[in-house]
Amino acid sequence: MPNQLSQDAFIDAAKFISDNGTDLHRARYRFHFENQPAQEVTRALATYQNDDGGFGHGLEGDLRTKNSSVLCSTVALQILKEIDADPHSVMIADTMNYLVQQYRHNNWSLINSECNDAPHAPWWKHDGKTQCRRYFYANPGAEILSNLLSFPGDMCRQTVSNLTVRALAHLETESLDMHDLLCYTRLYESVDPDLQGQMLPHLLRWAFELVKVDAFDWDEYCLTPLDVVKRPDSIFSDFFGAYLEQNFAFMMDQQRTDGSWQTTWSWGGEYPATWQVVEPEISAEVTLRFLLRLKAFNMLS
Repeated sequence: MPNQLSQDAFIDAAKFISDNGTDLHRARYRFHFENQPAQEVTRALATYQNDDGGFGHGLEGDLRTKNSSVLCSTVALQILKEIDADPHSVMIADTMNYLVQQYRHNNWSLINSECNDAPHAPWWKHDGKTQCRRYFYANPGAEILSNLLSFPGDMCRQTVSNLTVRALAHLETESLDMHDLLCYTRLYESVDPDLQGQMLPHLLRWAFELVKVDAFDWDEYCLTPLDVVKRPDSIFSDFFGAYLEQNFAFMMDQQRTDGSWQTTWSWGGEYPATWQVVEPEISAEVTLRFLLRLKAFNMLS
């Protein structure tokens, strides 16, 4: 592995998160690096939750609507898992109830027409189309299934069982994109060993297809080894171990003078005034994620 991130570089990154991140970014940072309680994170996260149990208010930085969406609600559950929140908490119960209510046409839609009422990235414009009932949409279906298996909820057992069958059949027979793969990786962590055994060969095959191992690709939006190898015991560790050192070194070299790591995407000129405000927040998220990866691999000095 390359040298550890220097103390000065870490301090600069922490300051960037403090100065440019949201209250939620700051609470997550304090939880992971200053041993502050998880309740700080849940209090900050609660400001994004609506009365219907779903999350909005820009929790996903590229989607600024205050209205609830499946997308923002899955992001909330990722954060709650990150801090090992009580699976029986009211916040999780309300979120799961919202997701159950959003199950329509045998699928979930990441966004809805209400998401068009506020600035958003071009790819989060709702087109009004109804999803095909016969097709399993792995993003977000596989990830929501992982939550249904992890948390108490009101989805009937037969529906969950049918979703599991559909998710596995899709994995075995259909093509995946990078976001599908990440959703299936989250599902893998929630299923029993027998299902993990069935999923693993397909996950490895698609990781081989989708993860970019050439540093020339990493300046663009893509799936890198560190996007899938989030900790040393990852199922992909052996698969991409030879590329981790290079990926870490590349990322360390990308730290900006303000201490941050920047996004590899933009809104392409849409909503320029909003993007000017949003970009530092998203960079704070990117910076926090990389610090967490460094911590997981014991690479902070």
